[in-house]
Amino acid sequence: MLPPRLRRRRPTTAATAPVSDIPRVPSLGNGLTAPIGTSDYPGLLESLRADALPAAEPDFYVGWDGIRTRVTMLPFAPPDLAGRVDTRLPIPDDGYRSEDIEYVSLAQALATAHETFRIVEVGAGWAPWSVAGIVAARRRGLAATGIAVEADEARSGWALQHAADNGVRAELITGTPDAIAAGVLAPWGDTELRVVRAAGWHSRTTLQFPVLDEGDMGGAVWTLPGTDVDYRGAHLPHYDVPAVALADLLEAATPTDLLHIDVQGVEYELVEPASGDIQSNVRLMAIGTSDRLSEGRLQQHFLSRGWGLAIDDPCTALFTMTHPTLAGFTVQDGLQLWENPFLRVDFPG
Repeated sequence: MLPPRLRRRRPTTAATAPVSDIPRVPSLGNGLTAPIGTSDYPGLLESLRADALPAAEPDFYVGWDGIRTRVTMLPFAPPDLAGRVDTRLPIPDDGYRSEDIEYVSLAQALATAHETFRIVEVGAGWAPWSVAGIVAARRRGLAATGIAVEADEARSGWALQHAADNGVRAELITGTPDAIAAGVLAPWGDTELRVVRAAGWHSRTTLQFPVLDEGDMGGAVWTLPGTDVDYRGAHLPHYDVPAVALADLLEAATPTDLLHIDVQGVEYELVEPASGDIQSNVRLMAIGTSDRLSEGRLQQHFLSRGWGLAIDDPCTALFTMTHPTLAGFTVQDGLQLWENPFLRVDFPG
């Protein structure tokens, strides 16, 4: 007799093992999405360059893309930004806010848009991506609209000011979750940007948001149960804020070309329950990531739904001191840029 591990087996027949019962390895991804590498960055970023830059002004920083930003909105930035007109590409970063990959994500969404451009920014701060996207889309002759969702009252006010500073027609939407949803879904008229003073969530509800100083860009709509501690371990007073559902933000006659999410540690909790709405309505999704667990969960979830991961830049953490969550250890956020193949013009069938 042969040893057990070498024992011969009779050929399997359809009668003894139906095809439907044969275990199959799950397929992840789509085979269509091409990764965007660092060699692609300069060309994509150049596509955002303004033909003519605004003149220098004492209170503003002007980037190569022609966007004017009030330095008072950037309390964490170097003070010498005021009065500067910068022509360099933001590689590896812009020196005050974001790395090149976020600009590349916007450029890719614009490069693949057709006739219209729609951006939804959740956790928007002063709405830099919505405003930049609308301005750049206009230059390309695209009809552009955007929604910027920001729970903090001061920063949502900055978003309105930032839009005005760059010639973008904006309106503020506030109220209860149902009233906000009605405002988001109302006819647009000549408005280009809707600034929604609320938290973005997967359902209409009420959440808690911390009281932040102007330099703290790390607020998140979550607090440890029964405490005033946020995800970083900071003791902060919290207050109730309305939450608007992603389904309401994405409900439109045209697809959302870029869904930009920066919610500091609850990204998976936000998008997983809303996956169906995202898959039906979003072409590209840029998600800021705050811990490696959520990065892996996002990869498993969206790859299994057939999405492609065009950019995967992991977050960086230092495991020093103590924090109540993994995101609390993060010192540099990551970014994932996802492509929905089912809304590509060349999707088979």
